[in-house]
Amino acid sequence: MLSNPTPTARRRFLASFLSLAAAPAEGFSLFGKKRARNLGKVYEYLQDVDLRIKETGDQRITIKNVIFSNEKFNGEWGNLDFVDCEFTGLYKIQLDWLVDCTFTNCSFQGYFGLGDAEDVTFIECTVYGESSIMSYDKSKDLIFNQCKFINNNGDRNHRGSVFGRGEMSFIKCRGKGFVLYSYGKLVLHNFTSDGLMYLGTASPAEYSDKSKMPYSDFLLDDCDFTLGVAATNLKLNNFTMRNCKVGIFKTERSVVRGDMLIENIKEGHLDLSGTHFHGKLTVRNCSFFTPYEGYSFWCRAIITTHTLIENVVCGNSPANVSGRSNEHMTEEKRLPETLNKSFIIRNCDIPHLHVDWAQTEHLRIENCKCDTLLIRNGRIGKLEIIDCSLKKLDVSNTQVQEQDVRVPEGCETLSTGSNIKRLPRK
Repeated sequence: MLSNPTPTARRRFLASFLSLAAAPAEGFSLFGKKRARNLGKVYEYLQDVDLRIKETGDQRITIKNVIFSNEKFNGEWGNLDFVDCEFTGLYKIQLDWLVDCTFTNCSFQGYFGLGDAEDVTFIECTVYGESSIMSYDKSKDLIFNQCKFINNNGDRNHRGSVFGRGEMSFIKCRGKGFVLYSYGKLVLHNFTSDGLMYLGTASPAEYSDKSKMPYSDFLLDDCDFTLGVAATNLKLNNFTMRNCKVGIFKTERSVVRGDMLIENIKEGHLDLSGTHFHGKLTVRNCSFFTPYEGYSFWCRAIITTHTLIENVVCGNSPANVSGRSNEHMTEEKRLPETLNKSFIIRNCDIPHLHVDWAQTEHLRIENCKCDTLLIRNGRIGKLEIIDCSLKKLDVSNTQVQEQDVRVPEGCETLSTGSNIKRLPRK
């Protein structure tokens, strides 16, 4: 008599899913409108992975046009294809593992636990209302492809959510009224917000030992967030956003421990003023013409460790990349807070550029066009202004150790309280 598979055997079986062909020639298929409890043997397989292994081995099972409602499922699912199925209920599906499965044209309304999801794809599925889909920290290759997340309730206390402790990707998806939480890696490619969406990470309030709090990696590529996205209180390792359209994009009260890259943003407003950067900030090939709170672009870039702003065009509202604007801070307190090692601004067309309260070892502004350039109240190791078109330069109360400041003829220059005594002409 065959004995039940051991836990080790079950794990080997689950691991073997990853190397199986996507659709073996033979398997089970169920068609017709059914309740999950009426699936007969397949229902037993969904309840008992040991029985599944014993009787079907590694054959794929296709489950089509089935309603999952009020039936409880725990344990492990693998090598399954769900097609045109409906999933409803609160915490009825709470899996430990979900491996090598697909969900095509399925709908979800309720709370669902996927466990550790590996090689799992949702294709053209819809998630409704305040639903929540959760996955564990070993999840990888969890993909939502051309899915919709629809919640018409605008109340912040009634959001839907997709919660991933591992890796997850959203490709050509749409949504509103949902939070996409990631404690690991989040990829949004060609995502469209049809209303306000939210991005979230781990919160310090969840961890008594803050050293154990995970930080996330975000990649937002070719997305349309013009109808709204909230990205506040994020705890990030690295953040990349490129080729996106935004409305008002703010990252206030966020921390980026690694690098932040903003590239090819051609529509909207970017406000990074409330973000604490530890690594390198790069803003490249962007256009900002949408004013918000008096600015076209706002970022405390001067207190980032390394900063590059390159090929950026702004509207008539000022671009503010200043540091801390605390005029009452004593010199003894200001100088030790110098965080920036290098700050380079080049090839930009910014009518009004504010770089006040700069505390940096090296500030270089090169080949830029500015009507007004403000570098007031700075403490700068080396200041370079080279090949720029300027109408007004104000360096009042700025102290430098080295300078190479080349001011064009006709530029109005203010230098009260500055040790920049001589401003050589081109």
